[in-house]
Amino acid sequence: PPQPNPPMIGHALRHAAAACFLLPLLLTLLLTSPEQLSAINDTDRAAVALFNYIGDASFALTGALAAGEEGMDLMGCLVVGFVTALGGGTFRDIVLGRTPVFWLTAWDEAALAPMVSGLAFFCWPAVARRLRLTTEDEWLFWTDTVGLGAFAANGAYVGSSVSPRSPHVGGAALCGMFTATFGGLTRDVLLRRPVRILHSHAEIYAAPALLGGAATALWLRAAPTQVEQALLLGLWLTIQVRVLALNRGLALPTFAARGTSTLPLSPAPYDSA
Repeated sequence: PPQPNPPMIGHALRHAAAACFLLPLLLTLLLTSPEQLSAINDTDRAAVALFNYIGDASFALTGALAAGEEGMDLMGCLVVGFVTALGGGTFRDIVLGRTPVFWLTAWDEAALAPMVSGLAFFCWPAVARRLRLTTEDEWLFWTDTVGLGAFAANGAYVGSSVSPRSPHVGGAALCGMFTATFGGLTRDVLLRRPVRILHSHAEIYAAPALLGGAATALWLRAAPTQVEQALLLGLWLTIQVRVLALNRGLALPTFAARGTSTLPLSPAPYDSA
């Protein structure tokens, strides 16, 4: 009999794992009373904080490992991990005019990012050797994807909650995308890599964050007090689209006429003659 195709099994397992992230949303809708849904409560505030911590830890880890793979020392890993975790939210706050930016007042997030980065620097070599792990393994994809979803949803929530005038839905969705991807953009610049969200050498990355942020923003526009549910929806949709993109190899089109331009890449030096 024909043997099952291992890549297809992996694709199915990814989709099943992504679907599991929809369960918390369904459970909160079933188990939360209408009175609790009608006002922002401690559970909503705890969800916002949790999403921040998940994103911070996930991106600090992946950023520090990326810096380590490029041969950076302890300071380099700490800086790149910090920037990867908090750079997107910093850009979002600047765009929204929220100063001082969040990590200058939220000491817990300012401490979490370098702490995770430092642990990655000191512990990863031994753990990787003992458990035979690499930075290409599936677990790192999920670490990055969960962080992407958490930041996309949380960034859209921040954009939607700005007072006295909050951005429109599209603006709030962009705040989610900024939060989720601009730390990685800065990481790639520091590591002299092609910027992940601006090149099609891999599957789409910013689009899932934008869609997840849009879902959170739309839910909050329809039901402003249902913060936890809006965050969970954005998290699930971002993860689901990212998994779909990886499994199907979805990428944005590249410039069709690349290499055909006759224009100089830089201006010719001024000729005084």
